[in-house]
Amino acid sequence: MFDTREDGLRCVRFESGAVGVVDDQGNVIYQVDKCRHIEFAEHDFLKLKFGVADILSIPTLKNAPSDDNSYLRSVFYVDMKSGQMYGSMPQILRFGGFELLHIGGFLCTRTRKCYMVKWKPELITASPNGLYLPLPYYENPDDEYLYDVFRWYGVYQVCQLKDDDRKVYWILQEFYKDTSVLVMDEHGLHIHVWMDWKTGKVTRQELGYMRNEAERAMMTLRLNDVKREVVGRYLEKHVAVKKNEERARKKEIKAINSVEPFQIGGKWGLKSNGRMVVAPMYRTILTPVGKYCAVESCPGIWGVIAVDGKVEIEPRYEGVKILPDGTVELTVFNGKTVIKKLKN
Repeated sequence: MFDTREDGLRCVRFESGAVGVVDDQGNVIYQVDKCRHIEFAEHDFLKLKFGVADILSIPTLKNAPSDDNSYLRSVFYVDMKSGQMYGSMPQILRFGGFELLHIGGFLCTRTRKCYMVKWKPELITASPNGLYLPLPYYENPDDEYLYDVFRWYGVYQVCQLKDDDRKVYWILQEFYKDTSVLVMDEHGLHIHVWMDWKTGKVTRQELGYMRNEAERAMMTLRLNDVKREVVGRYLEKHVAVKKNEERARKKEIKAINSVEPFQIGGKWGLKSNGRMVVAPMYRTILTPVGKYCAVESCPGIWGVIAVDGKVEIEPRYEGVKILPDGTVELTVFNGKTVIKKLKN
């Protein structure tokens, strides 16, 4: 036994002479031949030492990505999450809730199958809601069916999904209004993935495959349904957010009291208990009536603001009169009066 870890994993040499990692039940987690020493390294990596003859005879060692081009190294690192071998310890980069490795100019995933892309870290960003992390990937699959799907969608990106560090998915369609994404797994299964805005949890809907014309026709119908569902979720969230914002604003307005106009440099604003709530920006502000004020933006051009500064009626009237019940009499330029009701 070479090394142990608190979670019960052990670095050992097997009777065959190979070395590897086993759990506390003796199950083999990782195994490699012709290795002289193995031990645990930080960030779920293994540190392995090989002899020179072994290095020259094992292609995975000679071709291991590294931050230098030396062939004389004897120490290598293995990512326990993917099993990928590296010639030096990669730099770990984090993008929100996602993790990538950077080594030799490559970005590498830590998924079960390691994907490598020659790309600059500063060009990588997670989706705005943290649902997925896209990576450019221009290699076409060997599978003829998947290649047909690629041509259909013009696929050029893979992504990692939130709460799924096992594998990557091909991005088929993004930029839905609800910030969801359409992806495909390595078997060609189409999956619509979105973040439930109420719970923050990732939700998946499996849509099926496109292996023939019939399935392609069915997929077209399902994707039309997806578009309608996306709009529905977006509108539901939009309405809920607006209601929450309005509730919060009403609470803030209710807390504003003792409001009075003040003047700086020829412009008028509003103060509440000595604290500025509306910056000086109007030619004239009249004394508030309830929670509203008549304001003059330019000579003879009047409108209405709330005491928190929000414009309730755009300044474009000859005169404004606010009544205690929230009714506003607006004088237009032909002398007529227009009546509007403000929310109490």
